[in-house]
Amino acid sequence: MSITLQPGANTALTSAGSPTRVTLTLGWSPAETSGLEIDASAFLLTASGKVRGDSDMVFYNNPRTPDGAIAITPATSGDRQAFTVEFAKVPAAIEKIALCVTIHEGESRRQSFGALQSAWVRAIDADKGQEIARFDVPIAGRQEVAMIFCELYRRNREWKLRAVGQGFNGGLAPLAGSFGIDVTSPDRASSPPSQLKSPPSPAASPKPVRLEKITLEKRAPISLEKGGQGFGEVVINLNWNQGSSGAGKGFFARLAGSTGIDLDLGCLYKLRNGQAGAVQALGNAFGSLQQPPYIQLLGDDRTGAATEGEFLHINGHHWDALDKVLVYAFIYQGAPNWSATDAVITIRTPDQPTLEVRLDSHRNDQNMCALALLENDRGNIKVTKLIEYFRDHAVMDQAHGFGLRWVAGRKN
Repeated sequence: MSITLQPGANTALTSAGSPTRVTLTLGWSPAETSGLEIDASAFLLTASGKVRGDSDMVFYNNPRTPDGAIAITPATSGDRQAFTVEFAKVPAAIEKIALCVTIHEGESRRQSFGALQSAWVRAIDADKGQEIARFDVPIAGRQEVAMIFCELYRRNREWKLRAVGQGFNGGLAPLAGSFGIDVTSPDRASSPPSQLKSPPSPAASPKPVRLEKITLEKRAPISLEKGGQGFGEVVINLNWNQGSSGAGKGFFARLAGSTGIDLDLGCLYKLRNGQAGAVQALGNAFGSLQQPPYIQLLGDDRTGAATEGEFLHINGHHWDALDKVLVYAFIYQGAPNWSATDAVITIRTPDQPTLEVRLDSHRNDQNMCALALLENDRGNIKVTKLIEYFRDHAVMDQAHGFGLRWVAGRKN
């Protein structure tokens, strides 16, 4: 039975027979009409109340710790963001995990959490899917743009959850700084610039954390400029909200809220030499990072094991060999239900802001969605949000001129 917590109250999470993994989901309402862009972050803290290093901050630019102790995972239906904690992997030096939320550009836009009607945190047994505790955060009249919603902390070799609801003056950068994070800018980029230059790379000290994240608008491209060492590895992730009706079924079936659905991430590519092709699970065309096309799909989740979505990797050291890459998602099995997914595509490139593409328009009569186009623009990466829906691969190919011949295929 779930426990309802009041501010300052706590409850045990890891007593005898309790879960080894807990998912903390955050939600608020109204979700879309408030005009607030809210981000969640988690900080792994030592006894001093500080992080050990920048990798102890988990957020949109660093979605998991290197040891896998905590990671951003899909939220359940009705919630907005989530983190899953595996207690056995949390280092002994970590005594507390602070779960925080911030409003993007809240101060400059004169926004605050008081604009919301409600906000909450739920602790869920990640193995059984059962709610352990809930905290309804006191939100009325709050003027802050950053808040600590709750904390996990060690006590007598057990982990407990404390309801906090504490406001913090300043945005994400001051909040992160208070926990000992070295950041590059006062907050995320205030407007999407047409070109973003990589900062110089000092050889002596570690690079500070980049907090920039840009949400792309349709047909408003962003250009990432090539640095002296190239782009490194570009990681494209597709993830979306998890439907509550799918508990116990495959991951993508749960996300779409129905059984039997199999949603896949893939891309069409064209090299500078004119060679074109596709990287996708259909036809087992998983690609390669070390030879053409220098693009690889890492895994195809059909079992429910992958809790962080699907990933395409591009070897940015060979970006000069690529002409363009069209990233798409398609439904291999099941009825289209794009409007229920609340899907998000993130594009992460070393020393560049994270780019975010949201499926903010839907066509539930189509199986294909062209998500984003990456083009080689004089050596730079020009990224354009598309969100275009098609009946199948061939129609999408024709619209974007890759010139491939398509035949029926299947996945093993």
